[in-house]
Amino acid sequence: MPRIRAASIAEHKEQTRSEILAAASDLFHGQGYAETSLGDIASFVGIGRTTLYEYFTDKEDILACMVEESLPQVIDGIVDSSREAGTARARLEALILSGLDYVSSEGDLGAMVMHELPRLTGPAAGRVAAAHSRLGDEIMKVVREGIDSGEFRDLDPVAAGRIVTSLLMTASQSLIRVRDARTKREALASTLIRFVFEGLAADRC
Repeated sequence: MPRIRAASIAEHKEQTRSEILAAASDLFHGQGYAETSLGDIASFVGIGRTTLYEYFTDKEDILACMVEESLPQVIDGIVDSSREAGTARARLEALILSGLDYVSSEGDLGAMVMHELPRLTGPAAGRVAAAHSRLGDEIMKVVREGIDSGEFRDLDPVAAGRIVTSLLMTASQSLIRVRDARTKREALASTLIRFVFEGLAADRC
């Protein structure tokens, strides 16, 4: 019978789950996601690998849970900050810049997730994509408002919003593949913003 380290079994399970996620985060950032095994994580926490399977099905499940628990707060911050920018163009630019900042910050979960995303299986990739959905929804909302106000071209707002979101995701994935991504972020952001707004900007006589 394993030793209960909390006031109740439920609290013990929640504490152990949190310790597994914290250990996985340390190991993923310290030695790399691909190089970290479930055995490494179990050993770091001080539990058996069989016990770890009581909480998570596999390593992808752990990564997806990390994203689901941390990303919503990050996106909330990005969205709230962008709403202070004013015009639709300024808000959309803020969303793009903040998104690239997140994945170019060394040690951030965003950079690791974007690096591993192409290799994740369907279920895990779907969970990660769902966790990003609010950012895509906000981009689509800003694009729609810009179209409605005449600031952007008269385009299908759903299609235009999805294209901008896809461009941001593609740029993010390319950014994390280069060394010293932080210094490359400015040039990539400038190119992406110019590309997006030359396509969206309404014609002015």
